[in-house]
Amino acid sequence: MSYDDFGTRSAPRGAITWVTLTVALAALAVALVAFMRQQSAIDAAEVAKLHADQVSHQLRDVYTDNSKLARRVRSTERDLSVAPLARRVRRSVFTITAGPKLGTAFAAWRVPGGTYLITANHVVDGYSGSVSIEKPGGSWEGEIVRRDAKNDLALVRVAGSPQGAPPLWQRPRTAKPRVGDRLVLAGSPYGLGGTITTGIVSRVTRRMIQTDAAANPGNSGGPAIDRRGRVVGVLLAGGGENINFAVRIDRACQTLRSC
Repeated sequence: MSYDDFGTRSAPRGAITWVTLTVALAALAVALVAFMRQQSAIDAAEVAKLHADQVSHQLRDVYTDNSKLARRVRSTERDLSVAPLARRVRRSVFTITAGPKLGTAFAAWRVPGGTYLITANHVVDGYSGSVSIEKPGGSWEGEIVRRDAKNDLALVRVAGSPQGAPPLWQRPRTAKPRVGDRLVLAGSPYGLGGTITTGIVSRVTRRMIQTDAAANPGNSGGPAIDRRGRVVGVLLAGGGENINFAVRIDRACQTLRSC
């Protein structure tokens, strides 16, 4: 064999195969690493999205809880503060004088040419003349038009519409209070018109409402108002310390007006 024959001799076939396999394995390894990195990136993105969804859901829950809490706080504030309700009710409450007797009456409803006021019958019992109703800003004469001795209620009519005294029972709604409900009493104890006291409903029967809201002589005939501003009763009498009674307003539907 000449020198030229030695220099041009081909490499062994087995060596070529081994090199090819090595290159292929290296390429496969590179591809596998790239795939694993890509898959890790996808998994990380999925985890991040899941986490973001969870955070978003938690934020929605927090926002909803905060909204509910804010509504409860506003409701509690309205329940605790009776000032707006008291201002509105006081405008419609009068001191009524029937001879030597003093009590309370409130504008209940209006008709063309007149206003009807509800009071307690024992305030006007035995009196047949015209009565006087007054509040800061004016006084008016009224006529007793109906009496309900059984429920201790009476109805007084005043010509025209006393200025600044919106009726409290224009629509004859007969809301029934529940034990524990907040109650506002408006009246003229000892002739001190525009007095407001608050308490809770202690007991409810078919005819009467018991409350611990303070009341004194002169409060009789005044409205008992729930926290929504609805007339639920008419104060009649006190039974002792922190025990006062109002007849339910639906009793007025028996003889004073059609409901």
